Amino acid sequence: MIRTLIASAVIALAPLPALAGPDAEALIAGAAADIADPVKGEEAFTRSIDIAAVARFTLGKHARRVSAEEQTRFTDAFSAFLAETFRDNADTFQDARIEVLGSTDRSETDSIVATRVTPKGEDPMTVRWRVIERNGEWRVVDVEVLGLWLAIEQRAQISAILDRPRATIDDAIAALS
Repeated sequence: MIRTLIASAVIALAPLPALAGPDAEALIAGAAADIADPVKGEEAFTRSIDIAAVARFTLGKHARRVSAEEQTRFTDAFSAFLAETFRDNADTFQDARIEVLGSTDRSETDSIVATRVTPKGEDPMTVRWRVIERNGEWRVVDVEVLGLWLAIEQRAQISAILDRPRATIDDAIAALS
């Protein structure tokens, strides 16, 4: 279920004093409607998540020691991992109800949006989405389900792999397959 919600996912700033909340909430509300659509779902998912930023974050301290080519390969593998996870769980999102409950601004460009996700035939759950604005565009960078921030968890798993003696980026890529 946690891997299911990582895939679901993911506007201009208001004049000062800016509040990220309304724009961040609009991203999640719009993405939620499209992700539930069997035709638009995967494209909406890809558009909503800042895959390059999440992949870089997932590499953590190891991002400094990998080449640009290795980082590109990891990002491509991470993108494929997320897309496959979305496809594997697309049925869960069809006809799911996602209600935006509100948001907490961390700054003008960083907000946590709380939602109530109710998959068809299942109990509702609270899911929080961290969204960041970069270059005038809001994108999802993490999702919290059942108290677990998924990008942070993925980072810990990739770090555990790359901390091993003689580990390479290929080991981390293989873990995403």
